[in-house]
Order: sequence, then C-alpha cells, then structure tokens
Amino acid sequence: MSNSNILFLDNAKLGKNNWWRYLITIILSLLIASVVAGALLGVFIVIGILIFKQSFNVDLIYQLLEEPIFLIFLVGLSFSISFIFLYLCTSILHKKEFISLINTKNKVRWNRIAKGAGAWLFIIAAFDLLSYFIGPTGFKISFNFQKFWILVILALIAFPIQASFEEVFFRGYLMQGISLIFKKPVWVLLISALTFSLLHWWNAGTVIMSISIVMSTFIIGLVLGIIVLADNGIEMAMGVHIINNFYVSVIHSSPEGGLGNLPSIFISNTDPYTSPIFLGLAAIILIYVLFINKIEDVLKIFKN
Repeated sequence: MSNSNILFLDNAKLGKNNWWRYLITIILSLLIASVVAGALLGVFIVIGILIFKQSFNVDLIYQLLEEPIFLIFLVGLSFSISFIFLYLCTSILHKKEFISLINTKNKVRWNRIAKGAGAWLFIIAAFDLLSYFIGPTGFKISFNFQKFWILVILALIAFPIQASFEEVFFRGYLMQGISLIFKKPVWVLLISALTFSLLHWWNAGTVIMSISIVMSTFIIGLVLGIIVLADNGIEMAMGVHIINNFYVSVIHSSPEGGLGNLPSIFISNTDPYTSPIFLGLAAIILIYVLFINKIEDVLKIFKN
C-alpha cells in the first residue's frame, strides 16, 4: 500500500536504504566524480602537449578553461563520470535496479522525453519571439558558422548527459531518498528544488547573477519536480531539461550565463530565461500543456 499515493516515490523502499549508502553515493557522484574528471582532463592536456610537441604553458591552460565551448566538453566529461558513479552506487550499494530511479515501469518511455522537450521548445521559442517584437534591440545576432557547428555537436552530446544525470539524481535518487524521511510529497518537492537551486550558485560570475540563477533554478526545480511526481517518472522532466539547456546555449544565450560568450545564434546582455515572471508564467503554461487532461495528477501532490 502506498503511503504517498505517488508510486514513483514508493520506489525508494526498494533495495537497501541506510543513510550511509546515500552519503557515499552523493560524495562519489558529485565530489569524487569532479576530481576524477579533473584528473582525466590533466591526462588529456598532457597527451595533447606530447602529440603536438608543445611546451607546458600555464597561461594556455587558463585560456583553454575560459573558452566557453571547451567548458561544454568539460560538462559532458564530468557528468558522464557522475552518471557512472551513480549507476554503480545504485546497483552495488543500494541493490536497486537503475530503472527504479526513472519510472515505475520496466523501460524508459522515450515518447515522454520527446513530449517534454517539444512542449518546452514551443513555449520558450514563443516567448523569445514575443520578446523580440517587444524589444528587438535586446537581441544581437552572433552566428559564426565555424564555431557554431562545433557548439551544436558538443551540445548534442554534453547536455543530454548532463540534464539526464541531474534529473535521475535530483528528481529520481534524491526525491525518493527524501521521501523516506518526509512523507508528504509537497515537502519532498520543496526540499529537492531547494537543494537543486543552491548547487547552481556557482553557475555565474557575479553575486547578483548567482542570486538570479538560484531563484530561477528553484522555480525550474519545482516545475520539474511537479512533472515527475504527476507523471510517476522523470522522462518528461528530462526532455524539458535537455531542450532548455540546448536552447539557452545554442539558440539564444547570454554572456552573463554560466558558460560565458557562446557562439549561439542570438545573444542578449542579460540572461533572458532567469526572470521569475517569465519562468512562473512559462511554468504554468507547461504544466497545463503536459497535463491538460490529467490535472488531478498534479493536484494530488499537494493534497497528500
């Protein structure tokens, strides 16, 4: 019998769930994975120096780390390692099937990923078009074909890995773990969204931008959490997350964002997607579109 009336959260009861298992998994997936990624990066740099017969240059390394496109490569590398650690910890430490962090079925629902991605793409593109008609001077074309195709390829590889890991980890692993302590889904939702947002503090170069990003990611975390709990799976949220990161990097980016000056099609002086008003309205529309005939699945999150 379900305590929460949300089957996805009941997956937390599977396997072994001692507190130290969660602690080890979090440390390995977030901290140790970053250390391993850094070590691998060092190996790649050394190999590159040997292949191209270059002398070691610290300034060159700093320049490389400040290159936005290279940072996307690092995103893909780091989160790939995080994914491996999370998978191993789930299987070995928790004795759970990895699919239990994704949904209550026995397979990934790819159509749900496409549905979430398509809905969010339509919404943010419509808002972008409206913003352009209201204030066209805020948009600047920055298209550079030579760099753009590299950006597209890296984004198509890195962001599905990064966004998928964050959904499995935050909306799957952590939300299920939190539900073992806090039985009400609304508390699970709030705590997971707060954790998700605070870990994005370092995504910007200024304090003001960091505050803005934390506020926006809290709203995004709430929306994605609602989608997961209402649909009993992370796939639609995964689709939203992937297309969001792709859009704000490849289509319309901001130098003030976490990755800096990307060769996207359009750029703005301020991040166009961190406004709480924009996100709040877009979130309402997204929830309505995804659950137009299943609004009761959304309401049950707040009734239990």
